[in-house]
Amino acid sequence: MTNATIAAFVQALCGEKRGVDVAYRYWCGECSSRTAWLGESEGERQQVEHYAKRHPGIPPGGQVEVGRRLDAGRGWLAPAAAALVLLIVVVAVVAVVAVVTRYR
Repeated sequence: MTNATIAAFVQALCGEKRGVDVAYRYWCGECSSRTAWLGESEGERQQVEHYAKRHPGIPPGGQVEVGRRLDAGRGWLAPAAAALVLLIVVVAVVAVVAVVTRYR
């Protein structure tokens, strides 16, 4: 079974074609090297480059790890955190102003 066949099977299972955001990490079959979590084509490209550079003459192999991207569906997290920090700052400023005006 080739990496492309495995990736196609995993896509069908994980639902990438239905809009689920999937990431791939390619592990070298010859050493402990691995790619970052990437899109399928970028991960495969980096694996091929790794083999050409570190293991010339050996066809690319190893394992493909499949997972959902960490940022998938969490686009609200950064704005929510920023709003919370802003709220804390505003409350702190109001509290300081209240204390200062009370003791004048």
